[in-house]
Amino acid sequence: MKDPNVEALNKRTRTDVIITMILSGVFAVYAVIKLFQHAPDAACSGMFLFVIFLLTGLIFIDIRKHGKPFAKSVISKMRALALTVSVSGYLSQFADCIADGIRNHGGEVFPFTFYLDDRHSVYMFLLGTLIGILSEIFVYGHALQNDMDQIA
Repeated sequence: MKDPNVEALNKRTRTDVIITMILSGVFAVYAVIKLFQHAPDAACSGMFLFVIFLLTGLIFIDIRKHGKPFAKSVISKMRALALTVSVSGYLSQFADCIADGIRNHGGEVFPFTFYLDDRHSVYMFLLGTLIGILSEIFVYGHALQNDMDQIA
């Protein structure tokens, strides 16, 4: 007999899986196109978006596969997502600085400007931190779920 909660979870996450996987493919193609157009800064941003949407899609696939959102594999992917989102803002800014220096100075010594207080980078870091906090809540949920499974 199938669990109605698992069936409802599978119905809710089906569209999420499709959308995130399509978006990850779109950003992968975007990154490759920008790389061939000699725009490494845009390619770097596209690659981060590809990884972020791919990890999100893999999280939804794991939730569908296990029927539980508090599985260990979901938690590990969520932590990887938190780290990727956190560093994406600063690494994209770093790629922008390198690309601007190469374009404007032709590979010669150029002034390197990197801002720790760049608004976009700070927001991405905070978003990654929030996803990390959410993953810790999922760790607690996993422990509670294991306790409930042992009782039942």
